[in-house]
Amino acid sequence: MQTIFDFRQRQAEVSQTIESIVTAAKGSASNAVYLLEDRMAEQVINGLSYFDFFSYVAIIDDQNKVMADFSRQENLDETTNPTLTYNSVLNLVVPNFTRSTVELSGEMLSPGQNSSYGKMVLVIDNHVALSGVYERAIRAFAIALGGYILLTLALSILYHLTLAAPLTRLSDRFQRVNTKSIATQKINHLVGHERDEFSLIVNAANDMLSRISTGQVLLTERSQRFRLILDTAPALIFSLDSNLNFVFANKAAATFYGYSIYELKGRSADEVIKPIDADLSDAINDFLGSRKRQFNHTLPVKNASNVDCHMEMAFVKFKTPDGHSILITASDVTKRIQAEEKIESLAYFDPLTNLPNRNKVYDVLNESSVNDDIYGIAVIADLDQFKRINDTLSHSVGDQLIVKLASRLRKEFSFLDLVARLGADEFLCIEENVSTELEVATNSAEVLGERLRVCINKEIEIGLHSYALTASVGVVLFKKDRFNADQILQYADTAMYESKKAGRNCVTLFKDEMATQAAELLKLERDIMKAMFRDEFYFVLQPIVDSISQKVVGAEALMRWRKGDEIISPVEFIPFLEESALIVDVGERILNKVCAFIADTKGRDLLSDGFRFAVNISAKQLARTDFIETVSRVLTKHNVDGKYLDFEITESVALNNMEDTISKILSLKKMGVGFSLDDFGTGFSSLSHLKDLPVDKLKIDRSFINDITLDKQDENLVRSIIQLSKNLGLTTVAEGVETEAQVEWLMLNGDILFQGYYYSKPIDPLKFERKYLNQEVVTK
Repeated sequence: MQTIFDFRQRQAEVSQTIESIVTAAKGSASNAVYLLEDRMAEQVINGLSYFDFFSYVAIIDDQNKVMADFSRQENLDETTNPTLTYNSVLNLVVPNFTRSTVELSGEMLSPGQNSSYGKMVLVIDNHVALSGVYERAIRAFAIALGGYILLTLALSILYHLTLAAPLTRLSDRFQRVNTKSIATQKINHLVGHERDEFSLIVNAANDMLSRISTGQVLLTERSQRFRLILDTAPALIFSLDSNLNFVFANKAAATFYGYSIYELKGRSADEVIKPIDADLSDAINDFLGSRKRQFNHTLPVKNASNVDCHMEMAFVKFKTPDGHSILITASDVTKRIQAEEKIESLAYFDPLTNLPNRNKVYDVLNESSVNDDIYGIAVIADLDQFKRINDTLSHSVGDQLIVKLASRLRKEFSFLDLVARLGADEFLCIEENVSTELEVATNSAEVLGERLRVCINKEIEIGLHSYALTASVGVVLFKKDRFNADQILQYADTAMYESKKAGRNCVTLFKDEMATQAAELLKLERDIMKAMFRDEFYFVLQPIVDSISQKVVGAEALMRWRKGDEIISPVEFIPFLEESALIVDVGERILNKVCAFIADTKGRDLLSDGFRFAVNISAKQLARTDFIETVSRVLTKHNVDGKYLDFEITESVALNNMEDTISKILSLKKMGVGFSLDDFGTGFSSLSHLKDLPVDKLKIDRSFINDITLDKQDENLVRSIIQLSKNLGLTTVAEGVETEAQVEWLMLNGDILFQGYYYSKPIDPLKFERKYLNQEVVTK
C-alpha cells in the first residue's frame, strides 16, 4: 500500500515537473520553429536532454521536417537499464513510455495568433521518472522479507518446542501401547505439560484405553460365549473363502467331517467334502459361481462315516477383500423327515397291515385317467360278524387274523392297482384299466369279486387253531370322468350291503336301481336332519301289563316322526337312524321328552310305585364315552329318579363291547336305571354272556310269540326262555301279544309281563295318561 501511495505521489510530481519543463521550453521551441533556426532548436533540445526521463525529444516544423532531435537509445532497450528488470511486471501497472506532442503556435509569440508553426514531440520514460519509487519499494520489500523470514524462523522454533516435539513424544508413547493386550494400560503425562491441552489429550487417551480394555474384555467374553454357542450347537456351521478353503468351523461341522476344529481350518473343501459327498461339493461350487446371494434347500448328504443324513442347509454369500466367501449352516433334519415320512405313512397306510388306507384310496380314485372311456373295478369286502371274533376271542386274535388276511390279499392280488384296508374289517381292491367294453368289464368285475370272496373264505391258521372267515362283497364298475371317489365307494358300499341283506358271504354287482336307493337314503338323512331342527320326533307309549294282576306296571316309549301332516312309519327311518350318528342326538331328545313326561305325571301323583318307562338305546348311544354323563344330566335337568327308567338294549348292542357295556350298565344301575335285553332269541349270544350281563328283564321277540299256539317248536323255545329267565332271576316280557289264546298260553307258564296289541297299540302320552295311569285293571 505504501508503494502505491509513493508511486501515485511521485507520478504527480513527475507530471508537474515535466509540464513545467515543457512550458518553459515551449516558447523557445516555438520561436525556433517560427524563425526556422535549427541551432535554436538544437539548443532547446540540448536543454531538454539534461532530464534523464526524456527518452526522445524532437522539434518538427510545419512541413514535418525534424529541425532537431534527441534520443536515448539505452532507455529504449530494456535490457540495458538495470532498473527495468521488473518491466514485465511493472508494465501491467505503468507503461514503459508515454508519448506527448506539443503544438508550437503563434500564441507563444503573439497573443491572439493561433497559427501552428510546428510541433515538439516528447517521449517520456516512465520507469526512469519513477525509478526512485522503485528503489524504495525494493528496499521496503527486502526489509519486510528479511523480517518475515526471521519471524517465521522464530515461530518455527517456538512451534517445534511447544507443539511438535511434545506431539512427537506423545505419538511415541501412543505407539508403545500394546494393542494385543486386554489389560488396562496408561500413558504418562509429558513433563511440563501436566496442566495444558496435552494433559487433556493424555487424560482422554487414558480414558479411551480404559474403555477399549473394558470393551476387549467384553468382546473376549462374547467371543468365548459365541465360540461356546457355536461349538455346542447341534447345527453344522462353517465358512469357506473364495478358494473354497475352510475359514472357520464349529465343533459339530468338524466332527461331521472327521476333523478337529484346528485341523479343519485352512483345508480345502475339495479335500474334506468332495471325497465323501461329491454332490454337496458340486452344489457349493455351483452356488459360488451363481449370482444368487442366498440358497436354502434340504439336501441328502454323507458324513465322514458314510452315513446318509438329510440336512436343511443355508448358503449365504458375502464379500471379502479377496472375493466372495460362503457361510454354510446345516441342521440335521433326518429324524424330522423320518417322522414326516412316518406321519405320511400313517396318513396313507394302515398301521396294522401296512396296506393303503382310505386317504390313499381317495388319492388314487381322484387321479385323472389317461383314457376316460375305460372301465375300472372297485370291490369292497366286509368281513361277516367279525365283531363277534373280537368279543369272543379277544382283539389280539382279531388283529392277527386281519394281518394274516392282509398278507394273503397283498400276495394274491398283487396284479391289481390297489389293495387297501378301509376299516376294521373292510377291504378294498381296485383295478383301474379293465376294458372299454361294458360286457368284458362286467365279467371281469364278477370274477374279481368272487375271487376275493373265495380268498377270504380260506382258513387262516394262528398257532394251533384255524379260523374261517366269510365276507359280504360289493362290486362296482366306474369311469373316472363320470364318478368321483365318494360316489365309487358309496356305490360299492351299497352293493356290499345288498350282499349282507342277501344272507352274507356272497357277491353283489352294483346296479343303477341301487343308486336310486342310495339317493333315497341320502334324502332320508337330509329329512331327518330337518326333522331334528323342526323338532318333529316324538314318542308314543305302549302299556306293559302284569299277567297276574292285569295292571299296567310300565310302558315302552316308542319313537315316531310327524313330517308335516304325515306320520312316517318307523320301518322307514328307524333302521337307517340306528346306523347313523344322528341317532345319538335324536335319542337324547326322546329321552328328554320321556323324562319331562315322567316329571309332569310324578308331580301330579299319577305314577304308582315301581312304574317304569322303557326307552330303547342304540349301539351308537351306548358306545359314547359320555353316555353316562348325558343320562345323569337329563335326569338332573328334569329332577327325575332313575328308578322310573328302563333302558332296552339288543343282544348285538350288549355284545359289541362286552366289558364297556357291563361297566356302563353297572354305573347306570347305581342311579336306579333298569335294563332289559330286547329281542331275545334272535341274536347269537351265548348263555355265558347272558349270565354276565347285569340286566333285569328278558323280552321275548314277537316272532316267537306269534306261533306259540300253532308251532310246537316255537312253543318249546318260548317255554325254555321263560324257564331260563326264572333261573337267572330275571323278569320275562312277552312282546307282540295279540290274541287271547296267546295270553292264556303265556299265563299257564308263569308270572310274566305282556306287551302287545291285545291290550293296546302305542298311543299318545296324554291318552295313555287318561286311560292307564291310576287304573286298577287294564280295560281293553
